[in-house]
Amino acid sequence: MGVEGLGETIGGLADVGSWQHVLEWMLWQSSAHGTVLAQDLSRFDIIGDLTKAFNNFIQSGQVWALLIGLVVGYLLKSITK
Repeated sequence: MGVEGLGETIGGLADVGSWQHVLEWMLWQSSAHGTVLAQDLSRFDIIGDLTKAFNNFIQSGQVWALLIGLVVGYLLKSITK
């Protein structure tokens, strides 16, 4: 396909009718072969999960890394100002 055929291809893509068929086919395919996800919502404990995550954050020493990073970042910012 040379430059001559490129105009016909682009012109065909600009046709709204052809895109409508493509979109209808995509919607039909997604509904016919869609993936169903199941989840057990009875074991939802947001507060408990947050408490465990915070306790892990403290016990693993990440809080010290955060504080040191904030202090060093503030010092570097004030030096380079």
